Amino acid sequence: MVCFSIPLEAQTLRGVWIDTRSIPPTREEVKNLLGRLHRFGVNAVFVESFYQGETIYPSPFLASLGLHKQRETFAQAGIDPLQVFVEEAHRLSMEVHAWIHMFYISLNNPGGLLSLYPHWAVVNREGKPGYQSGNNFFFWLCPMEEEVENFYLQLLTELAERYPVDGIQLDYFRFPEFTLADTCYAESHRKMFTEQYGIDPLTLSPTENPQMYTEWTEFRSQQLTNFARHITKALKEKFPKLTLSCAVKPMGFPLGLYPGTIQDWPIWGKEGLFDFLVPMTYSSRPAEFEGLLRWAGIFLEGTPFAPGIWTVNMNPESVLEEVKRAYHYPIRGVILFAYPYLNDDTFTLLAQGPFRRAPTEDKTFPPISFYQEKRRMVRARSVTQTILIDGALDEAVWQEADWQKSFTTITGEKASRDTSVAVLYDTENLYCAFRLTDVSSSSFEVQKRDGPVFYEPSIEVFLDPYGGKGIWYQIATNYGGVIYDSFSLRGPSFNGSWKVATSFDSSSLTLAIEMALPFQDLGKTPKRGEIWGANFYRNEPQAGELSGLSPIPGIYAAPTLLGQLLFEE
Repeated sequence: MVCFSIPLEAQTLRGVWIDTRSIPPTREEVKNLLGRLHRFGVNAVFVESFYQGETIYPSPFLASLGLHKQRETFAQAGIDPLQVFVEEAHRLSMEVHAWIHMFYISLNNPGGLLSLYPHWAVVNREGKPGYQSGNNFFFWLCPMEEEVENFYLQLLTELAERYPVDGIQLDYFRFPEFTLADTCYAESHRKMFTEQYGIDPLTLSPTENPQMYTEWTEFRSQQLTNFARHITKALKEKFPKLTLSCAVKPMGFPLGLYPGTIQDWPIWGKEGLFDFLVPMTYSSRPAEFEGLLRWAGIFLEGTPFAPGIWTVNMNPESVLEEVKRAYHYPIRGVILFAYPYLNDDTFTLLAQGPFRRAPTEDKTFPPISFYQEKRRMVRARSVTQTILIDGALDEAVWQEADWQKSFTTITGEKASRDTSVAVLYDTENLYCAFRLTDVSSSSFEVQKRDGPVFYEPSIEVFLDPYGGKGIWYQIATNYGGVIYDSFSLRGPSFNGSWKVATSFDSSSLTLAIEMALPFQDLGKTPKRGEIWGANFYRNEPQAGELSGLSPIPGIYAAPTLLGQLLFEE
């Protein structure tokens, strides 16, 4: 076994999430696991301690409710894994944080907790608990239910009293994804809102009642923020040395009419509710990871945070690159997701590189105003002649269009490859055209509609017909014309009747892409002089370059920060 001498700077977190499947059933195996991580420079472990309604440790509190005292795997093995982790990690001067699954509580059946307290379940617009996604059904607890808050306060208090953990990390501390389930519509919660605003939230729609629907989103968001205030204050008063952290989704907070997961983590950062936040900046592409990191940093100015690093099915070099990029920013450290996907090759690269040397903070997070001031506009010219969608772009109207170029990468640099975009429209369709230079190949692998075309050479169009209010359509195509589309209120289940054609000139290595987007599918026909939110993107993942026409703060779907599309007279 190769050993490394790693300095353990307290201010630099080098953490790893350890899920229940990876927790060994014996003390000796836990000791070996921690010894391995310590040799490679890891100084903190985040141990999954409450998962799908059960604890890995014996919980008298859960037993008093008539629930399983401990997760069966560990009860049968006769081990208290959390106690063992704390004892063995502290011998190595490593931190232990109890990783707690909050509102996502069970899969495909209600589980013990919801069987005892069915009224704790999050309720969708149809009045049913949970939601279906793929072949699975997900059950969540409701963040607006007062008894749920009391339950977690007692559970976490018991944990902190019985175990000298260094910290507790809350995960799934949010509402379900909006495109999967719009919640929380329990009768009591609807009544609370109705009494305050005079309208039943069940009757509201983001497009038909935008102002009041925004109030409903804010109402739910405020309830979750109050939950965070109450539980962190209570724990800090009783355990002042306990470090509290929370995993947050980069697109979790509401933006305009986009609810996200109704998780207003920028407010939590400003109020200092947690000692540090953990944005889940998960991407297998280092450039996209850095973009997500920049996005999080914009909204967490002055707030300690440690980005999460995705390692699932990633090669060691890509993981190393993401950690190195992270260490160029003023961060608390990094946490790797997750232990079963990390091998010795990855750890060796980290231990010889960023885990061995102190971070170098030489990059800053530009303010939101930077992107607002740099916002670019494309002028859509009105046409009357028929446009044939063939990728040739040989009609005279395309030659007279307002061609815009000079794209900016997702990490803020000038794109190395030239990309031009132009837009036309008539009474029925929006027409978009791209000219891409330095195209090394027009080959593609994704051939199925709504496949992940954006992970190979591709272009994307984001359109907000409501002028940047947070409702957008995403239309992407690879270089073969295979389409992926999504709607922010429905997700990828939405399918429009778009037409796309491409043509590739192998002699000049230039690709042309032509698109017709019916206004009927976009839900709105523009008036002349109207301005929509819009941006146009090019993905060259092999070159590690993701770029957009209007400078982007790390995330393509930044709905209130898109560029502008002006429909000319």
